[in-house]
Amino acid sequence: MKLAIFANGILLKNIGGGQKHMREVIQLLPKFHDIILFPEPQEYGNKDMIDFAFMNRLINGNIKISPYFIKNYMNRPDMKEIIANYMMEIKGCNLIYDLDFQYYLDNFRFGGEISQIISKKSNIKMGACLQDLGDISSFLVPTIKSSLNLSRLAAGMSAFIMFAGFFNFINRKLTIKKLISNKNLLFITMINNDYKKNLKLDFKKIFLLNPSNALDEKIKKYRTNKKKNQIIFYGRLIYQKGLFDAIYAYKKILEHHQVVLKISGKFQRGFEMQEFKKLIKKLNIEDGVQYMGTLDDDALYNEISESRLMIYPSHSDSFSISVLQSLYLHVPVVAYDIPGLSLYKNLKSVALVGEFDTDAMANMALKLMDSCEDLFDDIKLEKLINNHLDWKYVAKAHANIIDEAIRHS
Repeated sequence: MKLAIFANGILLKNIGGGQKHMREVIQLLPKFHDIILFPEPQEYGNKDMIDFAFMNRLINGNIKISPYFIKNYMNRPDMKEIIANYMMEIKGCNLIYDLDFQYYLDNFRFGGEISQIISKKSNIKMGACLQDLGDISSFLVPTIKSSLNLSRLAAGMSAFIMFAGFFNFINRKLTIKKLISNKNLLFITMINNDYKKNLKLDFKKIFLLNPSNALDEKIKKYRTNKKKNQIIFYGRLIYQKGLFDAIYAYKKILEHHQVVLKISGKFQRGFEMQEFKKLIKKLNIEDGVQYMGTLDDDALYNEISESRLMIYPSHSDSFSISVLQSLYLHVPVVAYDIPGLSLYKNLKSVALVGEFDTDAMANMALKLMDSCEDLFDDIKLEKLINNHLDWKYVAKAHANIIDEAIRHS
């Protein structure tokens, strides 16, 4: 069978957890089907953003990339031109599979997800994997409460946060409505079953990927590193991922325990970096906070493994490979009790506290740091990690759902 794959941002240099998932999976899918990748409109027009080494890896791995993209990636072609050329290249494909059906702002310009547009125009059946689309609530009251609380954490950004909260609420609603209304939609895959608490999906063929994520092979050599007097917060440095919550919790921790907070990741917006600097200065914790910038995998794994704790007050998550990585490296985690992290409930090495309760987060952080290695003598944790050790099982989970859906279509 020939699959047309759409995968937001997969060819870009700066990637997050969603792109990591898609990269690992797409490289393994040729074991099951013929693959052609159709890059998203956002990936055109800036050669400095493209990860050519990864592109070559795909090509050498028997994955075809749209010939039109290969010829025109440095240009910013009109959307109609992209669609017209993709329509010609997609002939002969049996299924369109979008590995991360999204709600990007750019999609308003483009008229929606290009995978869905192509599906409707070509009359080819499609499947959609939900990652970021289901990571926060798509209900009005929780959206209002969350936006108000986030605004209090970053007063200098309150107007932006309130506007973004309502915009994302409307955008997600419209995106879901468009997805479900597509008569060619064959199935939906999810990487977290608790997404159903955040989404209202009036659709029957929804399948949970199991396993839905995996660890990087090279992380294994860092598991025996000795711990230092540091805690770590890493990921996309945006307010939705708990950037400001982590600072308030750290301030509370310092009242009882002198420890360094190391932060790794990229600030996506300049005004968020400025708010971050203002906050650590206001709280008088500049000496304890060390911003390391964006680290490569090896440097990041080393820093995680040497930490006594990972603080992870994210408001937006679908699975969190970050938490899995920390637990594998025997680093306990304190996080918010949100649907995206439900997988980690009932583990001795994970403390989930009420969302926005930074005092409870600090108190649990202190307890976890005191408990140390006793936390990792846990059969449930061992079973969880063993189930997420290899990406080939994740790719197989995708392939099984695709085959089953096609067989019964």
